[in-house]
Amino acid sequence: MSQASQMPQASSATDSTSLEMRTTMAADCKRAKSHDLRDPAVSSQGTAAASQISLWECDDPTPDWAVPLRETAQAWVERYGVNTAKLIRVDGECTRFGLLELEGHRFIVGPTATPAEARSLTHMLKMNPQIGAIFCVEPGTMQRPRDGSASDGAGYRERPIGDYITRVTRRGGRHSAPDAGGDAGMPPSVTPGHLDGGLSHVQFMEFTGMERFDTQIDGAALWRAGKGVADFMRQHPGKIPLVCSERGIARPCAVIASAALQLRGGDARLRSLLAHEVVRQRAEASDHHINVAARSFDLIAELSRLTTMLREPGRGDTRSERRVHILRQQLMGKDLGVKIDWQSQPGRRRLADYLEANFEKVSPLLASGGLPPGTAMLWLRDELDVLNGIRFLSAAYIDGHTDRISQEAIAVNDPNAVRLVSFDDYGLTCDNKYYDVSSVAGWYRHCLGASKPLSNPVSRAPVVALLVRASEKSRLEAQFRRWPV
Repeated sequence: MSQASQMPQASSATDSTSLEMRTTMAADCKRAKSHDLRDPAVSSQGTAAASQISLWECDDPTPDWAVPLRETAQAWVERYGVNTAKLIRVDGECTRFGLLELEGHRFIVGPTATPAEARSLTHMLKMNPQIGAIFCVEPGTMQRPRDGSASDGAGYRERPIGDYITRVTRRGGRHSAPDAGGDAGMPPSVTPGHLDGGLSHVQFMEFTGMERFDTQIDGAALWRAGKGVADFMRQHPGKIPLVCSERGIARPCAVIASAALQLRGGDARLRSLLAHEVVRQRAEASDHHINVAARSFDLIAELSRLTTMLREPGRGDTRSERRVHILRQQLMGKDLGVKIDWQSQPGRRRLADYLEANFEKVSPLLASGGLPPGTAMLWLRDELDVLNGIRFLSAAYIDGHTDRISQEAIAVNDPNAVRLVSFDDYGLTCDNKYYDVSSVAGWYRHCLGASKPLSNPVSRAPVVALLVRASEKSRLEAQFRRWPV
């Protein structure tokens, strides 16, 4: 996990006055929490306690850890800049599991438990029945089905919770404990049978397809991993998923971010806050995989918006409906056996299911802005966001055409024929006029010499890109890279 921090912290660890103040405040908080009414051990309000998850609730530099975990957990907090206030309290002791809340949806984040944490993990699950599932997202705690057969593709597989607890008890520590090795610190009194009791309400789901912990997460894997968590939360209202990984907490945070976007229909505000919130609530650098896969998260948000619109009664805004229409045309053209009447409400829901099940096919089309098949954008300056699509004013000509710059005839199927993409009040706009690339290049050089942007000869709007044949893009691009921009 990257150690680069993007979360503002207290100025310097050498500021002894600040550290002393934090320590004093934490001590006061600990004294107050010793009579926490939400702690079933000291409260007669057991019913109210069952609906709450007890947090440490203090910005505490030295939380009270379970003895077998104390040294490694304290080093973990200091190394990753963990927000201890959001860590979960079990039996009066702090755990490495943290609560993360995104737009009203609650998740628990934590690395896979070590042998030293097996008892507190089990107690946490028993004391908080609203924690209904554990999702291990990387690289696969159980690795293969119990019968030894290979996995049948990327996605979640349910495994027995008892097998997971047994594995944590015996061997889980060597992957997930910070600077810990083997089964050191495992209390000899802890046995799998003792730990597994009373956990029949907890599902254990293991994700395959994210085995490389040291690489950027593929967009399709992020979509599927998040969808599994989101589907569980839709099917079990009020239940909280625990998302963990064998290596670090950045990957679970990225999967949770994907799930939250899908639950919120790709909400733009949530998309903009994802990295900030996981750093603020969880730890420094926990936004690493959200940042490096930023484009994938934009596509996840966009697809979530479109599928949410399709499942709602009535029709959406014109731009979104147009985007769905373009996607349907392009996808149905490739999947000849799929025919969906998207004008009916059942058909729109079926189309939403189809789009979600084919993220690998949909995402390139979303990223391209719904370009006609076989075409590409040749950007003349900085690339703009095309997720909102390109507005095509009318269908392209199919017969001969006149270049509006050179006033010479040009065949629309000529390899040098291009169309201009302008940026106007409606966003990116393309009309049906064709131009020879040499005349556009000459006009482009003239505008550069006059320190003016290249303008559309018809609309006078600034031209930001050319729509070209995808197979000709590299060749044509060279004609616009001879002059400095």
